[in-house]
Amino acid sequence: MADLVVRPAEAADRDIAHRLLTAQLLEHHLPADAEGISRGIDEALAPHSPAWLWLAERDGRAIAVFLANRVVSVERGGSALWVEELYVVPEARRTGVARALLARVCDQARRVGVRAVELEVVPTQSAAFALYRALGFQDVPRQRMSLAL
Repeated sequence: MADLVVRPAEAADRDIAHRLLTAQLLEHHLPADAEGISRGIDEALAPHSPAWLWLAERDGRAIAVFLANRVVSVERGGSALWVEELYVVPEARRTGVARALLARVCDQARRVGVRAVELEVVPTQSAAFALYRALGFQDVPRQRMSLAL
């Protein structure tokens, strides 16, 4: 993975992040409202945002995006990262990109005192389950609920 660069996104990466996040939502048959995605990216890139927006690049081309939010967790006794999105372009899957991206993010999270990384996986994503379990993630017996405001 020597040719892979994993780094926090910058304002100049806005369009690339938008393209990758749109692809992620469309692939999972979720609404991909362009304005909503733009607003989310703007908030993630804002000064003092709790969001972590990262890219993985190979040969100067963005091939993966990661979006998480740092939240306070009494359950974890400090802060945790809640992963919203992790997307790797189809042609780069199963090449270690997601593993390298997560390793880099987790390393940085440990350095700044984050105590856990939490995420959810769509039940049909067997490759994602295999990756996360191989990295030490454990199942949490809960049902997620959401209220759109």
